[in-house]
Amino acid sequence: MLAHRLAPHLSCAALDRQVAHILRLAGSRYGVALGERALGRARRGHREAAAIATKAQVERAIFEREGFRVEFEPFAGKRATLPPYDYVVMAPQRWKISDWKNGPLEPYRLLVKSAAVFRSDGTPIDRDLQLGNLRDTYYEDAYGPLKPTGGEDKADNVTRLSERRRQPRRPKG
Repeated sequence: MLAHRLAPHLSCAALDRQVAHILRLAGSRYGVALGERALGRARRGHREAAAIATKAQVERAIFEREGFRVEFEPFAGKRATLPPYDYVVMAPQRWKISDWKNGPLEPYRLLVKSAAVFRSDGTPIDRDLQLGNLRDTYYEDAYGPLKPTGGEDKADNVTRLSERRRQPRRPKG
């Protein structure tokens, strides 16, 4: 962050190139001291994850990544810290909540008593719902109904075949 304050006109990628160039000029002993593997991961866009996270940090990360709220209920007197939520993309829309709990939430299974999933209005979900339908409740709450407004009704622009068949045919000629 200090480097970005000193050179705000450079993008992050340009700043990374400048740092790598300076390290190459300074010699390999500095590169080894900083860790060649860490520098390579940083150049490829990977960030080093923290080893532990609080319950609130994990819940916030899940909301940011998945698009719905979750609340963990930890065991009494057990760990106040959890492993970080490391998934970089959201789970597929067609997954159900049970699939999501068995997949990405597997590392938390022995650390928390339960994980409650909430609709956008704050009510906990008591049945297995597709994640796409769950995310839709958050969209509706923020932006309104899912169906597009305006346009014609389906009944207005549809010609019924039964009405068309009752009309007499025009003679050819």
